[in-house]
Amino acid sequence: MRVTIIDNGSKDIAFLKQLVSGHNVSTIPYGEITTSNTDFSDVFVLSGGHTFPIEGNVNKLQREIDLVQSSNKPIFGICFGFELIGHVFGATLREMPHKEHGIIDITIVRNDPIFRSIPNFQVYESHRWVVSEPGPELIPLATSRDGIEALRHVSRPIYGVQFHPEMFVEKTCGDEIFNNFLRSAVHT
Repeated sequence: MRVTIIDNGSKDIAFLKQLVSGHNVSTIPYGEITTSNTDFSDVFVLSGGHTFPIEGNVNKLQREIDLVQSSNKPIFGICFGFELIGHVFGATLREMPHKEHGIIDITIVRNDPIFRSIPNFQVYESHRWVVSEPGPELIPLATSRDGIEALRHVSRPIYGVQFHPEMFVEKTCGDEIFNNFLRSAVHT
């Protein structure tokens, strides 16, 4: 499978590459997205990162926003990528009073193939923004004390998770969830 990681300035991009190491992987910085460097992809992964919020910076992110709006290929957003997917489809983003950092408990609120026999679980988080309301085109799949942690589009193969599936894979279920997404992406 040809997986393209859209790098949103993640400091942990090497860990994300390890999650997809069995595939043909390329990485494109968010500002360098073009039709010619994304046409060959089977799946897009929008990384975490950025030192700036989405609000007030839409112009910087327009190429990535256009990709999410127009691609018919599976997309998986992580942290900032999750928030960007939320923004594109009308979700409400809210800044938290403090940064969430560490391993937290997640509760599944809607069964989905990405959770394939995974019960409620723990994941690693590092973020300041949350999706507080999903908007009309996104379905919440899991929550935590902070709000929505996983969602999917109502009709397109687009998923997002607030947490970092690439981090602390020995202590969390994030990598299993990500790999379940990749398995389901093969069948779309």
